[in-house]
Amino acid sequence: MLNRKSDNPTPVYFRLQSTIKDKIESGHWKPGDMIPPERIFAEEHKLSIGTVKKAISNLVNEGFLYRIQGKGTFVTGTYLRKDKLRYYRCFSSFDDNEGDMNIKLLEIEKTKPIPAINRLLKLHPKSDLFKISRLMNFSKGPRIFSTSYLPQKQFKDLDTPLFRTKIEKIALYSILEESYGVPTIYNQELIGAEGADNETADHLKIPIGTPLVTIEMLSFTYKDRPYEYRISYCNTSERKLFSEY
Repeated sequence: MLNRKSDNPTPVYFRLQSTIKDKIESGHWKPGDMIPPERIFAEEHKLSIGTVKKAISNLVNEGFLYRIQGKGTFVTGTYLRKDKLRYYRCFSSFDDNEGDMNIKLLEIEKTKPIPAINRLLKLHPKSDLFKISRLMNFSKGPRIFSTSYLPQKQFKDLDTPLFRTKIEKIALYSILEESYGVPTIYNQELIGAEGADNETADHLKIPIGTPLVTIEMLSFTYKDRPYEYRISYCNTSERKLFSEY
């Protein structure tokens, strides 16, 4: 129970907010779970409904919770945060239809630490990684060559046949949330440009040196913990990258 008469100068609503967030981040409440009604929080912590409403509203605004009128308040997961995450598609214009896209898994392999990537993922310098390479194909051929790096220790068995099959059919975000309890809370991106090297040119079936858009991305889960570094090489010669946010 929160102590209103504590010497703690932090506002009570913020302390309640932190308590709820801790239960989400610890896995006590999982994505999709309904949290107790506001009156239960008020009774349990001897707080006013107004104080509880403020804490809950702040967590809704931060993206940790969402409300369904007439049903209750629920813990947000990756799929429920799609309006806050950026997903790129390939269009030729705003009213274009990209057609069918399929993902081809090129490889999942265990790899030794890569100092720059381990540093970005805040891993021990000797922590091993998984490397996942994929090709995004559209109606007119491959458009995006993407390589992701994830901690082996956090995502054990990711290279088993079961997950190999899933990765070609289900979004990686969904697999990591459903199988490992790691939802994506937000992404950071660096967008640049460079010429295609031998490997990228081979996968995208383009000449070496073809200008490509590059997207480096860090994906974060609870407590601002990065869990994936991804770099994507995008051929925009015939289609452009499209995103809604």
